[in-house]
Amino acid sequence: MNKPSFSLNPPTKNSALFIPSTEVINTNNVVNIDTNKLKHYHNHPFKLYEGERLDDMVESIKANGILVPLLVRPLTDGYYEVLAGHNRLEGGKIAGLTEVPCIIKEGLSDEEAHLIVTESNLVQRSFADLSHSERAEALATHYNAIKHQGKRTDLIRQVEALLNGEDTETPDISNHETSTPVGEKSIEVTGAKYGLSKNSVARYIRINTLIPGFKELLDTEDLPIRAGVSLSYIGAERQQLIYDQLVYYGEGTSISMKKAEKLRKLNDDIVLSNDPKDEAFIHGCADILIGKMPSEAATQPKRIIRFKLDHSAVSSYFKENETAEVIEETVLEALQFYHQFRDKFSNTENPQ
Repeated sequence: MNKPSFSLNPPTKNSALFIPSTEVINTNNVVNIDTNKLKHYHNHPFKLYEGERLDDMVESIKANGILVPLLVRPLTDGYYEVLAGHNRLEGGKIAGLTEVPCIIKEGLSDEEAHLIVTESNLVQRSFADLSHSERAEALATHYNAIKHQGKRTDLIRQVEALLNGEDTETPDISNHETSTPVGEKSIEVTGAKYGLSKNSVARYIRINTLIPGFKELLDTEDLPIRAGVSLSYIGAERQQLIYDQLVYYGEGTSISMKKAEKLRKLNDDIVLSNDPKDEAFIHGCADILIGKMPSEAATQPKRIIRFKLDHSAVSSYFKENETAEVIEETVLEALQFYHQFRDKFSNTENPQ
């Protein structure tokens, strides 16, 4: 009942990937593990394949099987955590596989496990395919590994060899050390590996310290990278206060590079000891974001009201070549004017 309706062709190479599941578990061998015993990495920072890309992988697995084994580590509950091969696991499930080939890595620290997760994604995906937050996560992890040298850089070498179809034997990493070339800094080595300038690497490392809300805005291009860099110099708690204010005022409120620089300066100027409840900081944020103080408690985020304005309803008020930016600014000014004077107009009696 668990067998797929199609037949899987045996692989033309890497036949060692399909040894019986009764094979004794050893960190140097490939074993078949039940898919129900595999869990995705608990803090996986990358999006899984979907759409056509996932479909292509499923068809490849149906035709050839899984040629590159997954990297997993054993958990205390009898399950295994996937470190590399999340998409192959999902593609294999869709293809009807009940077991997938894995290499079991034992004795890893949490930092080493996270390094394998990020490094394997950098090897298997085009850097351009990654979102800004995914690039930041991967580059920051790689940079920290280069700084520490030794065992961590050997893990990078092993992951690259495995995923490139080279020798899958796990060498002794206890006495091997990969060193940063003399005269080069870790940030320069990281940049050279991925074709980035050291300034670009530095910016990505900075934005990796942003709270999740700001990372999402980076990925949707609603927050400029350089603005994100400025915000990254603000602590996580105050970042959250800024983000809450952004949500409070809803559509039309954004953080430009200029605003981000002002927010950073505000953070530097108002120290926590002088503002223990962050009241002055919150009011300052509101002033920077929209130019006025909140009418309610600023710490209570306001529900975002999303709507679309029919183009035909406003097009008659503007020239044909008017830019969207000018139209948006004009509409906002009109709304501000309306709210400023509506009480006066509403108290005026209509002429008979």
